[in-house]
Amino acid sequence: FFSEREAAKPDKSHRAHTQRVGRRLHDDDGTMTSDTMTTAEGTEQPVKYCTNLRAPLESDVNAEPRAFVHSREWKKIMNGDPVEINPSVGHGMKIMTVDEWSVRWKRNEDFPSCLACGSMNTKEHHFIQTWCRGNRKWESETLCLDCHNFSWRSYCDPEFTTPAEHEKERWNKMLEGNKALGVEN
Repeated sequence: FFSEREAAKPDKSHRAHTQRVGRRLHDDDGTMTSDTMTTAEGTEQPVKYCTNLRAPLESDVNAEPRAFVHSREWKKIMNGDPVEINPSVGHGMKIMTVDEWSVRWKRNEDFPSCLACGSMNTKEHHFIQTWCRGNRKWESETLCLDCHNFSWRSYCDPEFTTPAEHEKERWNKMLEGNKALGVEN
């Protein structure tokens, strides 16, 4: 005889062909079923933000962060003023070195080198990407721990538009079509 608890357990013998792992779907053989795109030749490749670029990459070197995030803290670090301690580590304010302040940041393996000195001792403090209708726009900024310069890299597909811009274009085309037909709006 089964208890109510055992009867309520899901039957694991009839798993679906595709299982959910984290936030991505995988086939039984471990290959990804999403996060891929089919090329014109019909082959599937993993989608990566920095491959198959169709426009030039914008790059810039700055003594201060170009991205707003961490810009106030950077000024305090350079002046020797206390900055807020990361809440996951503790609380309060502390005077920190650049290495101590950036210890929790990760390195960008796609763009590991500093644009100013060529050092590979960099950490990324800012990354944002937007994908919309297959087009992408992204920006990345890394801090060089050797020369303390910020390397900025950004990219935007030529056809990239935000959803609001795309809808505005569609609306304007519809209005032009109506105007050509003599329909009043």
